[in-house]
Parts: sequence; structure tokens; C-alpha cells
Amino acid sequence: MIPADGYVEITTYEIEESSTIRLDSFPTSVNILSTYLNSNQLTLGKITDQTTGVTTATPYFQIAGNGFASNLNFNDNYTYDSLTLSLPYNNKTHSLLAGDTTQLQTFYLYRLKDYPRMDYDEPCIFNNFKLPYFDGEANKLATLQLRFEKEYLNNSIRYFKLKDDLGQELFDLMRAKDSMFIYPVDFMNYFKGFAIVPDEDNTALLPIDASALSLTCHYHLGDATYTFSLPAVGGYYAFSNIEHTPQPGSVLNGINWNKPVAFTEDNFAVIQGLDGYMLKLKLPYLPPLEDYKTILKVEIELKPRLVNYENIPEPTNQNPIQVFVLDKYSKLISALSDYAGNAVYGYLQSNPNYPDERKYVIDITDYYTNMVSSGVNLDPQLNLAIGLQGTPRQVGVNEFNTMVGTNSTTFARLIIEELPVLKIYYAKYK
Repeated sequence: MIPADGYVEITTYEIEESSTIRLDSFPTSVNILSTYLNSNQLTLGKITDQTTGVTTATPYFQIAGNGFASNLNFNDNYTYDSLTLSLPYNNKTHSLLAGDTTQLQTFYLYRLKDYPRMDYDEPCIFNNFKLPYFDGEANKLATLQLRFEKEYLNNSIRYFKLKDDLGQELFDLMRAKDSMFIYPVDFMNYFKGFAIVPDEDNTALLPIDASALSLTCHYHLGDATYTFSLPAVGGYYAFSNIEHTPQPGSVLNGINWNKPVAFTEDNFAVIQGLDGYMLKLKLPYLPPLEDYKTILKVEIELKPRLVNYENIPEPTNQNPIQVFVLDKYSKLISALSDYAGNAVYGYLQSNPNYPDERKYVIDITDYYTNMVSSGVNLDPQLNLAIGLQGTPRQVGVNEFNTMVGTNSTTFARLIIEELPVLKIYYAKYK
């Protein structure tokens, strides 16, 4: 509260040391996502955008036996029908992460040459890991085409129909009650798993539920139909490989965590999920030097690109951007919090009558006042990173924190074409 003989002074500074950085890697295996995000998401698809480039997501997963089909034996004349793998995308509960709902999307199913070996020093798999698979037209197990319009999905087939030679082989092994259907590792040694590969011309990214993946064998005896299913192993063994290639000539080519791209190189910065882009800021150190002057409030303002021409969502106030603390070497330390221990987020403020005044506002009052008035360091390094929601965590024996959060599960993007602004509200007393 300002006394009657005082007033508020608002000072605005452009944050000149602003840049885009990119996470070198982040976890995508379901064991980490389910533990920390309560998510079983794998990501599938490909999208090309004119701002950041090409993003391709390829899910890998293994399946395993879960016992014998009790009615299947060699004594009765059971007959194999087909082998299918459903695509667990529910258009009633899920939505595309980004992309075109009108264009036909094509996906190919391949058999892996190996499965990931558990590493207890590194108990998760990261976005840049991939496995070899038997590629080429002759080794393609199945093809599925979908258009992600509601009416189309309600009346379309959402499963891969695999080649019958594999289906017949599994059917015969089940009839013979092979022990691999009891021991998951034995089954994984027999069948290393699947990769679902998006077509080069695809234009969408979608989430799929790893917990709902299963391979189903269909067979019959007379008029009676039967099935047995082999579920996905999930956990450590299910993960998404995310590949990203910036547009030719883009300033983002060669970017990494320790090689940022300054805003001034192209009057541009970006925050984006799946590709790991974040905004790095070094705030100016501006303590109140005058007597009878104190800081009331400190905010960072980010003005997003006015028009979004692409089918890529911006962060919302339900899933806002978040602020993280960096040390002077740009090492990711922690999520920023206020004095009450609440995480610090950035929320969109907009007025439909004045669309050019849209901005994300981040209140960093507690952090900034503590840093400039503590007296411990006369010129502290005020380094922050802004990205999608998450928590820096030490995973395994890695000495550096890795980001575990919605960067692994959403493609939301914020494009900034004006320098971020630091706004300080001072109380001045006469």
C-alpha cells in the first residue's frame, strides 16, 4: 500500500540478453512419464512448419506373452483368421498435438531387430534414442491410413492388419503352448518389438496410449470366434524417438543448450514442445538506488506473434509456460518459486478488441527483489529459462538435471518477435 504522500513509478527495460536454447535430450520412456506426469503417452507422426522445421515422432514398444489361451489346442480344429494391432487413439478423449485434420495420414508397422537393454545407471530412455528395425517394402508388416476428422474416425478402421505368416506362426506357437508365452523376456527374445513409422508426407502429430497397445490374434472353431492378446510391456521399454530438423538457412541450425541463438540474430525466439526449445533470459541487475524507493512488483512480459498461421497451439492458461532457474554456467537448477513455494508461471492476457495487445505476463517479484536486495552478491547472475511445464530432475547417475515435463508430451509453441520486457514497479516516497 502506498501512503498518501507517495506514488508508483513504473520502469520498463528491454531484456537485451535474450536467446533461444534447446534441450539436448529429455525422457520419453513411459516409466518416467507415468511416474512424474501420470501419462502413458507415446507420440506418433510428422509435421513440417515454416518456423522451426520438421518434427518426426516414432514410437517403439515391445509386447510379451501373458499366459496361454486356455481353449486353444491341437486336438480341435481351430483355424487362424488374422493378426491385428490397434492404434489406441481415442478421438473422444484425445486431440491432435498439432497438424492437419483433413489430410490422410499414413503409418507403417515394422519389426524391431532388438529391444532396449535395461541400464540401471540410466533408468529411462531419451528422445534421441532409436532402435534398428527391418525396413524396406518386403519387411513392412502392415500399413494404416487415417484422417483425423471426427466423422471419419467414427467410421474407419483403427488397427493394423499384420501379415498372415507372422500371425499363423504365433497361432501355432500358442497352440503348442510354447513357454515363451509365460516368460516375457523369452518372448521379447523371440519378437523384439514394433516401430510405428510415419510417412514422409504426413502432416500431424498425435498421442497414443501405450497402456492400450496390444497384439491380437483372431481365430475360430466352427461358427465360434476367439482371440488371444499379447499386451505391450510398457514402462522402460516403450518410448518415443523425436527427431527435429530446422528449416534450411534457419538460425536454429546447430542450436543446443550451450550454443544459444541470440534474439538479435533474427529478431526471433521460440518456446516449443517435443523439440525442446526454451527461452533464456539474463535479467538486468537494477536495485533501487535512491532513498525512499522500494520495489513493489516485477514482471516479465512476452508478446507472442500476432497471427498463428499454422495448426500448432500456443500455451494456454490451463497449461501455462513456466520459469526455471539457471546458474551462471547455464546449468538447469530448479523450477522458480515464490516465497510461498508456488511455481512461477506465465499467463496470457488478452483483449479480443485489441488483439495486438496480447502478452504473457510472469510475476517474478519475490525472486527479483531477493536477488537485488540480499546484499550477498553485488552483481548476481540473474539467469532464467522459460519453457513448457516441467521439473528439472536428476535421473540415474547423471550429474546434470534433465527436464521432465510436458515438453515430452505436447507440441505447444510460443513465437516471440519482440524483445522480452522487464517491468519494475517502484514505490517512491516524498
